[in-house]
Amino acid sequence: MKLFNVFKDFYNNRNSDNWNFAKHYVPDFFETKFIVHWVYGIIENFPFDKYPMKNETFEDMNKRVKIEKEFNVLLKKEELYKAISIKELANRFGVEYSQKTVELIPKNPGIYYLDSLSIKRLKESLKKISENSKMNLLICENEEYDYYTTDLQKEYNNITLKEYFEIQELYDFQLDTCLFEDNLKWCITTSEDAPILLGCKKELEYEIEQKMNLELFKVENEQEMY
Repeated sequence: MKLFNVFKDFYNNRNSDNWNFAKHYVPDFFETKFIVHWVYGIIENFPFDKYPMKNETFEDMNKRVKIEKEFNVLLKKEELYKAISIKELANRFGVEYSQKTVELIPKNPGIYYLDSLSIKRLKESLKKISENSKMNLLICENEEYDYYTTDLQKEYNNITLKEYFEIQELYDFQLDTCLFEDNLKWCITTSEDAPILLGCKKELEYEIEQKMNLELFKVENEQEMY
């Protein structure tokens, strides 16, 4: 199929010392590129100011253990966390609002990404933007996963969203893939070394932003993603 060849040529000809740019994952004929941000949650009454950022002394360790037990955060159960926007997180912790916001907040168990909610919202979003159009999936070569993916095809013509998510969830969204429509209005990519990216035609920017139920961060071709 010619459409697959367009994407395969793009992926096969990539070569870089720095893979932290969207241009290596989404072809240029998609003028607009977005990072699709996973949902994060927060424990509202978590004592962020009392939780030791360093864990170097017995006192620090004991304080950490006490707080972690009190709030039952060791298993990172999603129901303990309330979904919060990245903008709210940035405001609450006084850091820059961007795709890097979460990385700027000192790591602690009071904030955690909500995997199940994120996947649910991604499913809802892709259903809206695909509008039952014909979709195709390209799975690129991936040395780390090739041994485990021998049962997968490299090209899926007219794939359903159900089939797409079955593959992605099986490999925890770590495969190098590109899902795209026949009309090439948009695509969504996954990779072991990059965030989920969505590319679209410039005239579709507003429509995509309205239909996506996950936070999007527009990135330029050579803007660092993380």
